[in-house]
Amino acid sequence: MSDTEIVVNRQPVSPGSPATKQPPEEALFSYPEPDRKLLSGWKGLLGFLGPGVILASATVGSGEVFFAPRGAAIFGYGILWCLVLGALSKGFMSYTGTRYIVLTGEHPITRWGHIFPGPKNWFPILLGVLAVLSMPSWVGGVANLLANMTMYLTGGSLSIPLWATIYILGTLAVVASGTYQHVETTQTYIVITKVLTSFIALFAVNPDWGQLLLGLIPSFPTYEPWVLAKYPAVASRSVGMEMVAYVGAIGGGTYDYIGYVGLYRNKGWGAMGLPNHKEIEEKLRVTEGQFALPSSKEELAKANTWLKAAQIDTIVSFGTLLLITVVFTALGAAVLHAKQLVPAGMQLLEHQSAFLTIVHPGLVYLYWLAVWCALWGVLSSIFELYPSTCYESFRTASRWVREKGKAGIAKYVWVYMCLGGLAYNWAGFNVVTIVMVGSILGGALSCGLWCLAQIYAERKVLPPEYRMAPWVVGCVALSGVFLIAIAIFSVLDQFKLI
Repeated sequence: MSDTEIVVNRQPVSPGSPATKQPPEEALFSYPEPDRKLLSGWKGLLGFLGPGVILASATVGSGEVFFAPRGAAIFGYGILWCLVLGALSKGFMSYTGTRYIVLTGEHPITRWGHIFPGPKNWFPILLGVLAVLSMPSWVGGVANLLANMTMYLTGGSLSIPLWATIYILGTLAVVASGTYQHVETTQTYIVITKVLTSFIALFAVNPDWGQLLLGLIPSFPTYEPWVLAKYPAVASRSVGMEMVAYVGAIGGGTYDYIGYVGLYRNKGWGAMGLPNHKEIEEKLRVTEGQFALPSSKEELAKANTWLKAAQIDTIVSFGTLLLITVVFTALGAAVLHAKQLVPAGMQLLEHQSAFLTIVHPGLVYLYWLAVWCALWGVLSSIFELYPSTCYESFRTASRWVREKGKAGIAKYVWVYMCLGGLAYNWAGFNVVTIVMVGSILGGALSCGLWCLAQIYAERKVLPPEYRMAPWVVGCVALSGVFLIAIAIFSVLDQFKLI
């Protein structure tokens, strides 16, 4: 994921050419001196793990606990390529946003409001609307998983909609009161323990390593006869719809990433660490055309050093996410697919407990505790993250949003999230149906649009020496095409138009 070094790229100009008559434009700022840790090798770089770890740890809930094993249970090792490509695409996508905000001090969604033809801010509003439409889907879906698990463990004492209501409103109360931070560290350690134990389970299961490697070769999956016979409700959904649910769940979507990039405001990396950052951001907001970024060798070296912070954050967080995805997919194929067990209906999480009980039967208690912590952690982080997403999406177009600030609009966002999530559950939808809207709009389509938009934005406003390396641009472009294509394919496949 690392980018190539930023280098000076200037063409010589003859003394009599018109270019010599134009004085060089003064740079908007000079980068702050990089933190010494960025120059002290891997040990120092690991100290810059930040927002990416928060994002990756949140996705260890619905993505890995449910969707990756479900995909492997249904399709076997052959679905691995889709999950891996989804995770890699989200990694490249997120890096385009984090490198841009480190280099310029401006959130990329702000620039998108200026560079596209048509009414001002139409593209950020479009992405914001897609993200907002997806939010209730994930609130309802994660609450549904928690409700399903709790009903199973308590012997059906309350219905799934009632448990989902308790979780949605209870989590809102905890987050709004500010007490969530006190339990966050404990639950993180529990989830880490589960993940480490799952790695041990992988070698205890000893999957078919050859088939696992072959699963990285793209091939279109199909429902096997036993799925059609034992799980007709699963088979009634098109293969494309199943695939887009996995891709949307692994790594999250724009409803996460818009807010995630905004978290870099708190890190002080690169241009974000300038004492007059607010003033510079305002100047950038009204700038048309290419930015006047510093061009001396010293400044380019500082910018390149600051980029290491975004690079290590992305590499470690998404590398971890990718590794966990592979492990849980392998376990799903080796354990669930072999026994023809699919997480579906009223048994969404029970079958996956075999991943740990293979190591020792007593680990079933760790499994349920870790699953609860992971899923509740996701639900809690959603309430923390989505107000930031709404703020970043609409701040450039709405004075009201700018004046209210992220904290000021949070209560309105929370009410919308709760009502939507509750509506999904009381309507009786299952978790895969609930998250389908979020997966298609926010987890695939808008993520692909993000990739292509950021390539265009860099070419419009960044000097050549600040742009992504060609190989990174290629990977980002392929990621965007894949994410858009799978979103479109899923809809066409569901309605049998292809």
